[in-house]
Amino acid sequence: MPGRPARTVTPVAPAPIDPADCLAALSLGGSALMGAEHWADGVDRLLAEIGPATGASRVWIFQLLEVQPDAVVQDYVFEWAASARYRQLDQRRFRFFSSPLEDPVYRRLVEERQAGKRHDLCVPAMPPGPLRTNLESQAIRSMATVPIFVNGQWWGTLGIDDCERAVGWQGPGLDLLESAGQLIAAALYRYQLNHRSRQIELFHKVADCGVWEVSLRNGRVWCSQALKATLGYPETYPRVPLRRLLARLHPMDRATLWTALRRVRGGAGSAQFRLDARLRLAGHAWVWHEIIAEFQHDEQGRPVAIAGLLLDISRRKQHEEQALAASQLDALTGALNRRGMVRHLEAEDQATMDRHLILLDIDHFKQINDTHGHPVGDALLRLMVKRLRHELRPDDCLVRLGGEEFAVLISGMQDDQALALAERLRRRVAEAPFHVDVPGGGEARVAMSISLGIARQSGDARDPLGQMMAQADRALYAAKHAGRNRVLTHAAGPLPHEQQRA
Repeated sequence: MPGRPARTVTPVAPAPIDPADCLAALSLGGSALMGAEHWADGVDRLLAEIGPATGASRVWIFQLLEVQPDAVVQDYVFEWAASARYRQLDQRRFRFFSSPLEDPVYRRLVEERQAGKRHDLCVPAMPPGPLRTNLESQAIRSMATVPIFVNGQWWGTLGIDDCERAVGWQGPGLDLLESAGQLIAAALYRYQLNHRSRQIELFHKVADCGVWEVSLRNGRVWCSQALKATLGYPETYPRVPLRRLLARLHPMDRATLWTALRRVRGGAGSAQFRLDARLRLAGHAWVWHEIIAEFQHDEQGRPVAIAGLLLDISRRKQHEEQALAASQLDALTGALNRRGMVRHLEAEDQATMDRHLILLDIDHFKQINDTHGHPVGDALLRLMVKRLRHELRPDDCLVRLGGEEFAVLISGMQDDQALALAERLRRRVAEAPFHVDVPGGGEARVAMSISLGIARQSGDARDPLGQMMAQADRALYAAKHAGRNRVLTHAAGPLPHEQQRA
């Protein structure tokens, strides 16, 4: 069989472009792009410089919206046209349009754009097919395109159409287009960073927090401007050293942070963690903050950075401390309650052995309530607590156990000193009557006395507080039966057995 005749390839003449004009267009358009208040206004100025320099009919940008398995969805977002008859931006068919990938020629073109390749198309020289038909429907005789990549992702396509000349754009034309695409990508990236920075600073103001990131590759720290100011650095400070940032943490909280980081980095638990920590700010005061952090990983699953927030929780901590303190206080007298006594013991040095417990009970308090009423009885309890505090040191623990029964937990005293303190407490209550306002008017003068029992902590006790409570209670019971208004010590202890009012 005779072979098919060879296809004749028509040479494509290059577009007549002056490189000097391209350089001038790039210089003027780039300056306008970088100096524009909004990046989109600068893009319009850049396209307006590219068009005349290339002699094209249109300069345009398609923004990529989505690459689907069978189509590419784009939007026609920018255009410069040499005249109104070339304008397409206002045509509805180019608004959020979908281009099918069934044509293998167009599919290959899309794949090459994804790979960063630029294209030079002379329509009369193209093989018949859907792509050529589509370009001819727009009266395009030649076209050049370059993909725009932002932050490593295909963002869109910059192109020029010539509806009058079937020319080639290799050389100055495509070089100009590629350089312009890079300028647009840089302007868009800068806009995104600035926009994100403004959002971060606004978020910082609204939520009272700072944003930070630490690279695990080189230890470099990025902080939001407001966080820099909080830490005492100028907003324009170029780099906050990691060691200085860690030095701001309270030593105890720093150790907790390292433990949390090692646990998460070792794969134990979630990649996120939260930690309440004290941070020394510019004013050199410790301020409570919550550290919210998350590990970021590369494609191989290796941790490459830690990013998160720093929230000021000083007000929350203050409320928590106030609530905790309130939960440990007796609402009537302001003395500690049983919970407060336990927390007091937990906060003390557990190795302390010279600890004494004094239990005291108001003598005949039921008769006082029956005679004067419970409001007067409550007032007497408050006044008695005030008198007792005059004999106690700031670190002594005064506790209301319930009703008219109280306890005093003391440390750092010898046996005779504890006994002398108990006697001073007894005398302080009994030495003068209490003056109490009576509801409805008038004043009551009420004389009171207290009985006290003392116990000392034993070194071999498994429950030192429980043992002292039991021993002091027996001594108090003995003081009541011995006539009240007196101090007795636990009979089994080496303390003097009795000290009563002369």
